Amino acid sequence: MKQLAAALLLFLLSGVALAQERPSAWDQVWESEQATARLSLEGRAWTRTRVEGREVKAIALVQAAGGRLRFDYQADGRRWSVIDDGERLIRLFPARQSAVVLPRPAFAADPALAEGNYLARVIGEGRVANRATRLIEVAARGRGPVAWRLWVDQETKFPLKRERYNVDGELTSGTEYVEIRFGARVPPAIFAIPMGWHVLDLDGGGRRLSLPELNRAAGFAVVEPRYLPAGYVLQGGYVQQRGRRGVQAAELRYTDGLRVLSVAQHPRDHGRPRAEGGRGGAPGEGRQHRRGRGGRGGGGWGFGRPGSEEMSIVDRGSEKAIRYFGRERVVVVVGDLTGEELVKIARSVD
Repeated sequence: MKQLAAALLLFLLSGVALAQERPSAWDQVWESEQATARLSLEGRAWTRTRVEGREVKAIALVQAAGGRLRFDYQADGRRWSVIDDGERLIRLFPARQSAVVLPRPAFAADPALAEGNYLARVIGEGRVANRATRLIEVAARGRGPVAWRLWVDQETKFPLKRERYNVDGELTSGTEYVEIRFGARVPPAIFAIPMGWHVLDLDGGGRRLSLPELNRAAGFAVVEPRYLPAGYVLQGGYVQQRGRRGVQAAELRYTDGLRVLSVAQHPRDHGRPRAEGGRGGAPGEGRQHRRGRGGRGGGGWGFGRPGSEEMSIVDRGSEKAIRYFGRERVVVVVGDLTGEELVKIARSVD
């Protein structure tokens, strides 16, 4: 009996030691997110992105160093580049000698919240670019749909393959390395915008505001949605300039840890008086909204008459967007949610 008890104790202790040595699936995900900061590399990768029902495929030359990553794409005779400098995304268009600066979407907007709302698990092993990888799947808890699949290099912890899925279970983007060489010497100058190029900055400075600060900065009373999907919490508020006329809007940004939900709003007559006959007010008011295939917006946000509640939904692939004309304000909701959820959120604001 003593020998059996000793064997059982040894088995339990060895199991504890093994669990301590082997990081959890989430730990491996976070380690893969930090890999670029530790490594320099160059390689080639196949990429695919679904945008408004159309899939774009391209081959990319990839270079990384000092926590910065550059993709030089080529597809259908076109060339363009994307630089991830750790804080922003910079899109370069050599044919026009122009650059567009965008906010950088992190893998997780809130790691602690992501671990609470999503489950990460190692589901297998494989080979990518002729290197051994560990396959990790991230899915919403409660048998929710898969959000990410990551193939992490077992030696360097670098993600050699990624697949992102939307709430409808559709693959919206993917990157797979076919060649990669670690330890490459990468010149720092490739991560800068060339001198003399035209730069359009859509990052907006991105200063996060509390709700009272947002009210003061926007110049009107900002209304929080009465309905939010389960798991979403407020990140903060931001001031935006929307449309060609630069209408000032207030954005409330929410997250469930991985996915980000944007709820922007401005009064219907904000910035200028409404003319007779329903014209004036926010851009698009006074015009019947257009509908495209399947009843969705024909490439726009949709338009509504003053006082109407007309709307249309645009499916961008990785997210959907809706522009809602309520009684007192225009609401724009963007997120990776079903159309029904977007409508409920928009209506709960006005």
